[in-house]
Amino acid sequence: MAYGPGLADRVRALAPEGITAATDLFGREAVETALGLGVAPERISVVADGPAPPPGVRKPDALDAGPGALERLADAIRSGEITVPIAATFPVERIREAVTTQAERHVHGKIATAL
Repeated sequence: MAYGPGLADRVRALAPEGITAATDLFGREAVETALGLGVAPERISVVADGPAPPPGVRKPDALDAGPGALERLADAIRSGEITVPIAATFPVERIREAVTTQAERHVHGKIATAL
């Protein structure tokens, strides 16, 4: 889903019953949109560095993950319960191109590098 003007309307169209949680992976637009859509602050998290999130919004870190969290996540991806779209794969020799591609913020999926 694209960020920018009309984000709340696009979310409402995709989830007319409403949303109950959100994670903002870049900036703060998803946080503000989720709050505007009535999501409780404690059900919103941010991962990007930047200004402090609004009161109640969590900024988790690796210390928040419980024992076995990585294994459960990997199992969910392997089983198809969670889908991780890969937008592009670059050999490690082209890492600069991979980083530049990701930084353009038009990628729909993850950028992966391979040895």
